[in-house]
Amino acid sequence: MTRTLLRARRGARNSFMRITRVKAAAGMLLATAASMACYNFNISNPNGTSQGQFTGSPNATAIAAAATGMFAAARNDMVSFNWRTGSMGRDAINLSDNNQPDYAEPFFGPLSSSGFGGSDWGAEYVTIRNANLLIDATPKAADLSAGQQALAIAVAQTEKALMFMYIISTRGYLGAPVDVDRPADAAPAPFVNEDGVYATILATLDSARTNLAAGASASFSFPLPNGYSSANTPATFRQFTWALTAKALCFRASTQSESPGPVTAATLYASALLALDSAGLAASPDPTTFANGVYFDFSTAPNDSRNSLSDPLNSKTFFALPFVMSDAQTQTGGVLLDQRVLNKVTASVDTQVIGGIPLTGTIKFTNYLSNGTVNLGAPIPLLKLEEEVLLRAEAEIKTGATAAAVSDLNLIRTNSGNLPAYSGALTDTALVGELLYNRRYSLLWEQGARWVDARRFNRLATIEPGWSNVAGFTNPQVPHVMPIPNTECQGRSLGSVCNPLNTSGN
Repeated sequence: MTRTLLRARRGARNSFMRITRVKAAAGMLLATAASMACYNFNISNPNGTSQGQFTGSPNATAIAAAATGMFAAARNDMVSFNWRTGSMGRDAINLSDNNQPDYAEPFFGPLSSSGFGGSDWGAEYVTIRNANLLIDATPKAADLSAGQQALAIAVAQTEKALMFMYIISTRGYLGAPVDVDRPADAAPAPFVNEDGVYATILATLDSARTNLAAGASASFSFPLPNGYSSANTPATFRQFTWALTAKALCFRASTQSESPGPVTAATLYASALLALDSAGLAASPDPTTFANGVYFDFSTAPNDSRNSLSDPLNSKTFFALPFVMSDAQTQTGGVLLDQRVLNKVTASVDTQVIGGIPLTGTIKFTNYLSNGTVNLGAPIPLLKLEEEVLLRAEAEIKTGATAAAVSDLNLIRTNSGNLPAYSGALTDTALVGELLYNRRYSLLWEQGARWVDARRFNRLATIEPGWSNVAGFTNPQVPHVMPIPNTECQGRSLGSVCNPLNTSGN
């Protein structure tokens, strides 16, 4: 990462209200982001294009560089998002001894809106800002065909929608600003409620598909990251947008009780089933393809981003929590744990003991290791086929298609977990519990699914707050939401948003 980009991102985090007010100030950030050696792109002198040139008279090269910068910014918080949501969901903990808030706040609270709790916001809005610049500039690139312009805009719109999904999945009922493509002298973008953010996401993805249709006979004018290899044509990228739409529809439907909107949950879930059909999800997909999907790329190339979730077994930073194993079901025969646990967790080489929290780290994640060794270039799943099946099961449960839901749940249970077929109750409560169990283990150390799902289904009380049998582990609490960063609240009088009543106390 260039020194200029580091300064730009630090400035964005320290005074982020400007990001939601100003699109014009982003030009040099976008240009320097584009200079990163991401995805093995070869970009000649992207810093030679000023913001005025880019927005006034861009060309295909500038558009490609801007797209590279947008994709680079999109993955900047993915490591942070995973371990922070994993900590709040009691699947993971960051026991690095140089930053106590990172291991204390998610267990004892309160979450600081200027620290742990105010994270996973800035990079997402940087990406949204870069996407807006790309959307505004692309129609002015005279050396791109109309079809190529439409495709570039569609990609930017999709990344924008994706970033809003990460923002709202952690902020929930607090809402977020969405009208952020504003001139410098405009007032700060207002907050809209949770349902309004999901409505914006869905409308943005609809618009992306309109542009994909307009560019269906063209080709992308810039290479997509390697992690998008399954979505690197207009047709396959369109399927990806439908899969994202299905996820947004399910998430919106499940949060209707805390942020009601004009559309019923039943209607949203029915639409999710149609979206998954349009995404090309087969009735009974081949289990060997469950890992297929779209991923965030990382690499060890100079100036590129590395996946630090690929943590050595003797490292004293990221640890799996014992709940991952104690909560796991057993395979047929009742001896071996869920195969997903065996695939993703192992004993650490060294242990870590922190004085500020009476917990010893003894088990590590292996998701991003290669044959037990560090792989800093390991990709992080964005949306894979296995999750699509579970999204379909969720929509089936909520639309009364119980037999189909059990079939999809068993497809995951028996193939990913080597578990016996589901034999529990067929009530909504029981089936949602089974759904969340499988989402937790299928997406373990990938998306913080346990905490995100517990929040959206109002099941935070099912997450263990701490260890009652560990001396000194007093008053642990599970956070309800991540607060809004302080800089967003300054000038808006949003004290209750920045410092919400934020813990379950269970």
